[in-house]
Amino acid sequence: MRRRRRYGDFSQMNQHWNHGRSETTHERLRDNPEEWAQYHTLYREARKGWAVVPYEEMIRWCQKRGGLVIGDFGCGEAKLAEALADRHTVHSFDHVAVNDAVVACDMAHVPLDDETLDVAIFSLSLMGANFTDYLREAHRTLKLDGRLHIIEPTARFTDRERFVRDLQSLGFDVVLDDLWKFTHFRATKTERQSRPDLELRF
Repeated sequence: MRRRRRYGDFSQMNQHWNHGRSETTHERLRDNPEEWAQYHTLYREARKGWAVVPYEEMIRWCQKRGGLVIGDFGCGEAKLAEALADRHTVHSFDHVAVNDAVVACDMAHVPLDDETLDVAIFSLSLMGANFTDYLREAHRTLKLDGRLHIIEPTARFTDRERFVRDLQSLGFDVVLDDLWKFTHFRATKTERQSRPDLELRF
């Protein structure tokens, strides 16, 4: 109850994190990891009633493949790495490191070399006013023809087709699927240059 009074409910925390810039959120959570812990406590409770849990969908997709280098951007409790460590190399990033295998960082600046990843995953993690910077990092760190997966609540989008066009302008070919109350964008990094002035919006 003390945490709820301080940080708000799950919806309020999402709003707060979605509208702040990642560098501000990163500094705040680094200094007060209790807020991050409260968010993930509420997230665990919320998903108990979901017919589809996005990170579980991504685990299933990855389990059908082998030997990939995966970037889990906004990994939370690092469930992908926990489930896939015997099949893939998983780089896990979040504002707070839940364990020693997670790199705590601002996802606008991940410590990976260019063209390192086969797959970049954003599972309910495009949180921040500058989330386009995260997608630019995905484009930078993905190999040519590497795969980008984004899963977000469909209700967040005012124009999904515009979002697809903007992803294409960042240098991806994109297919979208409906997944219960979520939209799953499956994209491939192309040879097209990313537009440096573009800012995506929901």
